[in-house]
This record gives sequence, C-alpha cells and structure tokens, in this order.
Amino acid sequence: MECAMPRFEEVVSGIKILHSPFGGLWSGIVLIPGTENVLIDSGANAEVVDDCLVPALRGEGLEPADIHWLLCTHCHGDHIGGHFRLREITSARIAAYRGSLDKLRDPLKYSKLIRSRFPEFSPPPPPVLRGVEPDLVLDEGDRVANRLRLVYTPGHDDDTVCWYDETTKSLISGDSLQGNGTVLQGIGFYQNLPAYRASLGRLGDMDIANLIAGHPYLPVGATAIGREDVRAYLNECSRLVDLYDKLIAEIRYSGEHEPASIARELIQRVNGQQPAFLFLALYTVTEHLKTGNPCATSFK
Repeated sequence: MECAMPRFEEVVSGIKILHSPFGGLWSGIVLIPGTENVLIDSGANAEVVDDCLVPALRGEGLEPADIHWLLCTHCHGDHIGGHFRLREITSARIAAYRGSLDKLRDPLKYSKLIRSRFPEFSPPPPPVLRGVEPDLVLDEGDRVANRLRLVYTPGHDDDTVCWYDETTKSLISGDSLQGNGTVLQGIGFYQNLPAYRASLGRLGDMDIANLIAGHPYLPVGATAIGREDVRAYLNECSRLVDLYDKLIAEIRYSGEHEPASIARELIQRVNGQQPAFLFLALYTVTEHLKTGNPCATSFK
C-alpha cells in the first residue's frame, strides 16, 4: 500500500483530513480530535488502516485506542472498507445512520448488488470487504460527541449522510455533493436524481461556513472555506445537474438513445475523462432519462 508520509492536514480549526489512497485517487478520512476523538470514514481496506491511518494518527499523538467514535458518510467500500480493521484494533463505538445498517453489516453483498444493474460495464467487487455491527443507530438530527449532527442527504445513494459540526458550522459531506465527478467517474454519480436535487436544496438552506468533501471533485475541489465559497460550490453542483439534463436532451435529439452511448457522449461534452468502467455514469444518465428537468435550484 503506497502511503508515503501519511499525515492529517487541518482544513478548518479542529477538523483534519487524511488523503487515503484509493485506485489512483484519494478518499478522505476525517479526524475531529477533542474530549471524544472522532473518525469519519475509514478508507478502502485494512491495509489503508495499518499503513496510512495508524501512522497518521500517531503523527497527531494518538493511538488507535484513543479513538472514541467511528462514523461513516455512507457504505461504499472506499468509505467503510477499514471499519472491520478498526473494530479489531480500537474500542471505538461505531455509530451509523439507520438506513446504513444492512449495508454496513454486509458491504460486500451491497457492492455486488450495485454492480449487478450494469454488469457488463462494472468492475469486480473488492476482494475483501467485511462488515461490522454498529453500536449506535442514528436517525436524522441525532448528535455524536456533543457537536456532530447527522444530516440525511440521499441521492448519491439512499443512505448518504453529511455530518454538520455545530462547533465550526462545517459540513463533512462525503460523496453527497458530486460536482462533475472525480477523474475516475467521468461525470457525477447519483442513483436518485429527485433525491439529489432535494438534498442540494436542503443544504442550500443551512448555515454552512465550510465544506469538506470525501474526494477531489471536478471542478469544485474537495473543500469550500467560507460561506461565499460554500454557496459557489453548491451552485456549481446544481448547475451541472441542469447541464446534464440539457446535454442529454440534445444528444437524444441528435438520434442517440442507447444509455451507454449517451453516457460516453455526455462525458465528452463536459470535458470528463472516459472511465475504465461506465457503470457510475450509467446510473446518472438513466436517472436523467427517467426524470427530466424540473426547475433549477440556485443558492443566493
């Protein structure tokens, strides 16, 4: 596992992120130190925990035993792949959103399921992905460590949540905000377009001073510091959803109706990189084909 000089970087006061390796990209593991030390997400696998996370914690003067809470933003493998290993080496309490329970208990089953819709365009599931039993089940608005509030933000998946830090008014958004996707996706990835739009609207109504995402998303990046930058980040995510609607309509009008061909053309038109596997883009495109274009959402 390549993880040269692993270290947490402070994004805003009291919130730090580790860029853990994930298939030519990075997946963020957030550390919120305090009276109760909290980790949000755990990277892709046990090797990430042993080779990257544990050394990074030690760089902060912490041992695995010093972690009190382990949370997650959703149950995709690159965000909860290290949960089982952390259960082995820490006494941290694992808290999870109620809608994540089955996936967290058997993430490999879900990883296979999400690939089964577009099997010819999907990679094999991770070879090792082991589940855990959560210690605490959470619902919308519940709080952890007396500062982190769960905000349910479906769209990317049906169990996607953000964590709102009431101390700094910062949002740890995981994959809830997709922008134009990462360099590995081609475009943004969501499985439920109406829910994604609603989540964008809901976040736009919140008082968010800073935003910390789970990956570097195009073109918005992985962070937005300050309310003005947060608004710009949310507006760009919304603009891209509406742009996808417009471009997909144009592609269909030109005579193309096959989803995979539409996805490839859309990726090209938004200057994305054609991914090795098209299944993420296919989820997004089929949602737009099914749902159409309601009024755009923007945040002043």
